[in-house]
Amino acid sequence: MTQQICSLLLLMALSSSLVSRPALAQTEQDAVLSTVDAFFAAMTARDGEQLRSLTIQGSLNIWAANPAEARELNLINYTQLINRFSGVGPQMVERYWDPTVLIEGNIALFWAPYDFHVDGNFSHCGIDSFQLVKRNGRWLLSNLSWTRQYENCAPSPLGPLNQN
Repeated sequence: MTQQICSLLLLMALSSSLVSRPALAQTEQDAVLSTVDAFFAAMTARDGEQLRSLTIQGSLNIWAANPAEARELNLINYTQLINRFSGVGPQMVERYWDPTVLIEGNIALFWAPYDFHVDGNFSHCGIDSFQLVKRNGRWLLSNLSWTRQYENCAPSPLGPLNQN
C-alpha cells in the first residue's frame, strides 16, 4: 500500500511539473512579446528614453531590402536606431501578427510578419527577426533585423490601420 501511495505521489508530482512547464514557457513568451510591443509603442510615440530602456546599448541592427535594390543590406548602429525612431518626426506604426517566439535560457528570438505605416499611410511590409536577452529579470532587445518589401505585400490579417 505504501508503495502505491508513493507511486501515486510521484505520478502527481510529475504531472504537475508537466503542466507548469508550458505555463512558465507561455509566461516567458508573453514577457518577450511585451518587450516587442513596448518597443513598437515607444517608436510610435517617438519616445527615445523608452526605446533606450528596452534595447541593449551597442546593438547592431540590419534591414534587408529587396535584392533588386542597390544596397541590399543596411547597417544601423544603436545610436542611429534610437535617433531614427525618437524625437520630432513622422508618426510610425508597425504591426505584427502570427509571431514565433523561441526561448532558451536567457536568450530569445522573435520572428513575425509585419506592416509599417508612416503618418497613417502604408509604407512597406516584411519580416521582423529580433534577438532578445534577459538581464536582471527583464527581456531586452539586443539585435533587430528586418526585411523591407514595398510591393506585392499580402493584405494584413489585422485589417486597415485605424485612424484615431
